[in-house]
Amino acid sequence: MKIDFFVINLDRSPERLSTIRADAAALGIDLIRSPAVDGKTVPPEARHDLDLAGFLRDHGKQPMDGEYGCYVSHLAALRAIAASAADAGVIFEDDIAPQPELLAVLEALGQRDDWDVVRFAHHRQPTKRRLRTLPHGRALYAALFGPTGSAAAYVVRREAAARLANALTPMRLPYDVALERGWATGLRTRDIWPDLVRFGAHSKSSLTQAGRRYGAMKLKPWRRLPTLGFRTLDLVRRAWFAGAAKGNDT
Repeated sequence: MKIDFFVINLDRSPERLSTIRADAAALGIDLIRSPAVDGKTVPPEARHDLDLAGFLRDHGKQPMDGEYGCYVSHLAALRAIAASAADAGVIFEDDIAPQPELLAVLEALGQRDDWDVVRFAHHRQPTKRRLRTLPHGRALYAALFGPTGSAAAYVVRREAAARLANALTPMRLPYDVALERGWATGLRTRDIWPDLVRFGAHSKSSLTQAGRRYGAMKLKPWRRLPTLGFRTLDLVRRAWFAGAAKGNDT
């Protein structure tokens, strides 16, 4: 399986690009830069990929500038994969460092057609269902609970990339939450644990962070009642989706 590797990077962050390129080159990976969108430069009236009413309903918070920039940056990277000649594409955010086992694990992953999207960076480890064993102590899983957090590193089959971008447009959730919702996108979305990347020195100043505290973006409790309903339904749909995933280790 031929895989292209993309890194999302802001124009104002050349030091991040230099760091991740050096880390990737040490593993024989040549990164393709995918320019990131700085959400602070896009006024609210120009955020055409955002469904504001849907975001408030499903997420229960006002969207941050960085969340919008992150979201549309990932959409652009997905469309670059769809237009490529490779079999699949990996998308990195520029605050990670790939682990030495990355290529061997991805090679083994690509030997079977049992996935469309596979995430391999997470902030949380939920209860999960093992689907198959991978080398170097890794395995392919379906998460029974979530969200599991992070869209910092994942691989997408080329034929699925455009479908994923279309399914995720317009924006109604932060990108990391939207990405893992395979039951909503119609794609076989899986996870690899333990992670194949580590978060680097720049990870505390990510693309989505802003000066205001994230909690300050929450709507009033009574306005978040639709969000509660959405999350409850997603809890059920996620468990069903993971239970229906085909594997040979269970």
